[in-house]
Amino acid sequence: MKCRICGRRTTIKSRTYNLPLCEEHFIEFFEKRVKKAINSFHMFDKNSRILVAVSGGKDSLTAWEVLRNLGYEVDGLHVRLGIGDYTKLSYEKSFEFAKKRNLRLIVVDLKDYLGMDLPDLPKNLRRRICGICGMAKRYITNRVAIELSYDVLVTGHNLDDEVSVLLGNMLHWNMEYIHRQSPVLRKTHEKFVKKVKPLVFVGNDDVDMYARLKEIDFVEENCPFSKGATSKVYSEIFKILDEKQPGIKPIFLMGFYRVKDRFKDGDVKLNSCKICGYPTTDEICSFCKLKIKLNDDEKN
Repeated sequence: MKCRICGRRTTIKSRTYNLPLCEEHFIEFFEKRVKKAINSFHMFDKNSRILVAVSGGKDSLTAWEVLRNLGYEVDGLHVRLGIGDYTKLSYEKSFEFAKKRNLRLIVVDLKDYLGMDLPDLPKNLRRRICGICGMAKRYITNRVAIELSYDVLVTGHNLDDEVSVLLGNMLHWNMEYIHRQSPVLRKTHEKFVKKVKPLVFVGNDDVDMYARLKEIDFVEENCPFSKGATSKVYSEIFKILDEKQPGIKPIFLMGFYRVKDRFKDGDVKLNSCKICGYPTTDEICSFCKLKIKLNDDEKN
């Protein structure tokens, strides 16, 4: 197999784009794809105060690394969830990454916001713990970004994540979620920070390859609560499709972005939560509703 650009022999390949590349040109290609996403969707510029949500996994650490390599000043935010050894390892990987590169890492604990760690949540909440975790992390990362006056919050969602979410929403015709899915969520409320996904043009395998070439030490274990997650089913579907039609994932996602406005059914109006003041489509945000539920359960 030869590099498509320089012709040197290589064992490296961008599976997402079915493109053999040597190490040097793979890194160059990867960073160009990230730069294209940033510029195409006007995510931020060199003067923006940027915060990346860091879990210790390959996606978030790679997002931090590539933005740094592209010349952006980016701080990291790590939320400790209290999941025993998994949280300890996730924190250690995030801390060592930041220390090695002399970067600022902000660390907060879920317990300080919710009153308990994730494993201590009652079993009768009628919601999967993954859903609660995602909602809580979105609330906390947004709140920290607002309180510390950052302009934009970066997440490590890659192309595979986006096509899996899109497929799931289309299978259930969740029109509100289809309409809202975007690499950029604009600031539509005084307490809602702009959120962006600069890895949206690079696939999961490409992120993994970039992380290893850059010698990023990341958590490889899955969260113990992630077993049975529906998103994994959709990812497996795309693996099968990609074997038969290489490059189908970027074709699917970019095609959606071109016709996205046809799904538009009006912008979602954000209100201020009556309890915490942060944005919600209801009178009380989901995070505060959860806290009320937990307090009621303790009283009973």
